[in-house]
This record gives sequence, structure tokens and C-alpha cells, in this order.
Amino acid sequence: MATRIASVVVLLPLIIAGVWWPPTTALLAGLVIALAIGELFAIFRHGGYAPRLIEGIAIGWLICAATFFQPLTTIDLALVVVFGSIIGAFIAEIVRRDRQTSLLSWALTFAGAYYVGGLLSSYLLLRQLESPLQGGWLAFAHIPPGAAWVFFTLAITWLQDTGAFFVGRAFGRTKMAPVLSPKKSWEGFFGGMAAAIATALFCVPLLGLPITLVEAAILGVAAGIFGPLGDLAESLIKRQVGVKDSGFIIPGHGGILDRIDSILFTGPVIYYLVVLFSH
Repeated sequence: MATRIASVVVLLPLIIAGVWWPPTTALLAGLVIALAIGELFAIFRHGGYAPRLIEGIAIGWLICAATFFQPLTTIDLALVVVFGSIIGAFIAEIVRRDRQTSLLSWALTFAGAYYVGGLLSSYLLLRQLESPLQGGWLAFAHIPPGAAWVFFTLAITWLQDTGAFFVGRAFGRTKMAPVLSPKKSWEGFFGGMAAAIATALFCVPLLGLPITLVEAAILGVAAGIFGPLGDLAESLIKRQVGVKDSGFIIPGHGGILDRIDSILFTGPVIYYLVVLFSH
């Protein structure tokens, strides 16, 4: 536990600094995408598959770049990347001499890149939200609106995970998904749900978010549902190939993918709910 806390203390200021400005947010996302795809493809290779690492990272970066530059053009850059990556990944297989695993390699490369890069790019969309904040207890810090939404989403997701961990550890009796994640319990799930809702409600006056408390509670419920689903999705992948952790880059937490599996699911859900609430 001490190691886990120490890692958070070191990483948290770096995350805050990275999210504060749009260009550094994109750079941080690009770094995380590269590391997470590297871990994901290593998991695939452990299972005997052959995803293409260079092509996968390239696709992930293109998704990130398309999301970042989308406000500057009327062309749908996301579709450009979809079309280009499908064609490019196929061409990469065509020119290879050994084509025995080409179809599966192409599918895993494409799916893996979008699983990480596509979902994580939702945080660039959150960073682009510009609805003015309504004061808040941290108004003196002049937090950019988009950064506030990123902080909000990360907070409700990670504190949901923390709440689920401690409640499940203390009171967990009823297994939630014994095959995929034996340690998860329904008691932990509801503890995490309560933590996510409480955090969402607290963040409204803290950050001055332009939403009602009812809308904040809905966002908390969404994080309480989709955060665990994101965790189980990664567990499904690891169980398929017999891997416990995606890596060891973060002491006490495992790999990058282990740390972002929940936020990959909550990011897009929270973004589109916020957009829905603003209309």
C-alpha cells in the first residue's frame, strides 16, 4: 500500500501539469498510448499472437492527432484515420513475406490500437470543452474548463476504484465475476459506486462545474458502472492468455494498462453525457 501511495504522489503532479495545457495533454496522451499499446501487444504475443507493434502505435498516434487537430478543420479527421489505418494495416500485411497469421495480426493490431488510442483520445475531447466554470472553491487556481473536466473524470474513476478496493477488502463476500476477476465482489462494486457519486457531487462546488447535482450524480453512477467494466475488459484479455499484470512500470500498480483500464471506458461515456447535459 505504501508503494501504491508513493507512486500516486509522484504521478499526480505530472498528470495535473500535463493536462493543464492542450498541447501537453496531447503529448501525455501520446506517451500513454505508446506505452499501453506496447503492453497490450506484449500480452497478445504471450498468447501466441503476432500483432504489429509499429503499426499499432502509429494508428494510436494518428487517432490522438486527429482528435487534437479536429477543431482546426471541417474535415472529419477521425474518419480519415479509420479509412487510412484500415488500408495501411492491410498494406503492411500484403508486403510481408510470411502471411500465415496476417488476418489475425491485422485484426489484433487494428482493434488493439483503437481499444487504447481511440478510447483514450476521449480525454482530448474532454480537454476541448470550453463551457465556463462557475467559480468554485478552486477558482483562485484559474483551472481551464477542459482541464477541470479531465480532472473530474479521472477523480471519479480512480476514487471509484479505490472505494471498491477498500470496501471489497473489508466486506466483500459475494463474488462479482469469479472467472475474470476473483477478488471483485458486489459489496466492493457498491462501495465504489458510492465513492464515485460522492466524488462527483463534491467536484461540482470544488471545480465550479456547470452542471446540477443531479447531473453530477448521474455522471458518478456512469463511472461506477463503466469503470469496473473497463477493468473487467482488461481482465478478459489477460485471462485469455494467462497473464496477471500488463507490466511493472508503476510500482505497486502494475503496468500502464492496468492503471488506465477503467478510464478507457469512463472517458467517452462521461464526455458524451456532459455534451448531452450542455444541450
